[in-house]
Amino acid sequence: FQVDKWAGQPCRPEVWVEKDALVGVVERACRPLDVAFFACRGYSSDSEMWRAAQRGIACGKLGQRLYIIHLGDHDPSGIDMSRDIQDRFNLFWAKPVVKRIALNLDQIEQYNPPPNPAKETDSRWQSYVDEYGVTDSWELDALEPQVLVDLITTEVLAIRDDALWAAQVERENSVKAALRAMRLGYREGDEDRG
Repeated sequence: FQVDKWAGQPCRPEVWVEKDALVGVVERACRPLDVAFFACRGYSSDSEMWRAAQRGIACGKLGQRLYIIHLGDHDPSGIDMSRDIQDRFNLFWAKPVVKRIALNLDQIEQYNPPPNPAKETDSRWQSYVDEYGVTDSWELDALEPQVLVDLITTEVLAIRDDALWAAQVERENSVKAALRAMRLGYREGDEDRG
């Protein structure tokens, strides 16, 4: 038995990561926090965005706001994917929170992942160079897995109301204890009948 620990929270987070290869790392952060996650595999498909918008609409009906935590490469397309998520959500539904937590320039300075030349053939290359003043790009998966886990965990905990969370955990524990007691009582009843 599991209670929806995000019920009643002002926001309901989801973690979206650009690359399928990082789903296992993202899962390490999300599972203990009961946060949904998935790999966008580049730009999210229209059908995936529609499904996400439906989740957002359901959140709105419960008085919550969908909170998308996005992680992607720091390259012309990876940066643009965060914008694209927000823009395409607007086609289906009112604006959720979309927050890009990695890979950002401050993290590149802090962790010093190896650079790659940004692809000049990418149609977003010039605007990327103009905005960031660099012709290099950096891959999200060059960061240590624990760094990504910590970034996700920190962001989720920053939006979580701990008092509401604790109440839901207590509710879950109470129901589990009652189910265990019922199971033990049922077994003892079987032994008495045997």
